[in-house]
Amino acid sequence: MEKIIGRRARYKGEEHPYLSQVVIIRAMIAQEPDEFDDPDNHLYLDNDADIEAAGGVKPTDRVEVRPVLPDGRLSWVTSDPRMIDLEMLD
Repeated sequence: MEKIIGRRARYKGEEHPYLSQVVIIRAMIAQEPDEFDDPDNHLYLDNDADIEAAGGVKPTDRVEVRPVLPDGRLSWVTSDPRMIDLEMLD
């Protein structure tokens, strides 16, 4: 099983310019293509077994992340970048 939840990553996209290093806490997996990106059409998963059962995270799926603060703590604020915009660090 591929580990997703809890992984550290570096944000490399342009949609969230304030992000740098983050930790993945949840995945939003699209159940089918939807041109309006309807949030009701997504599975909101917080463990690797459910993510694997849903077919895994595709590059265009979004993940919920918490930024890593300069002192190493995790922020309480979350963001939702696309998986393709993250470079895994571990």
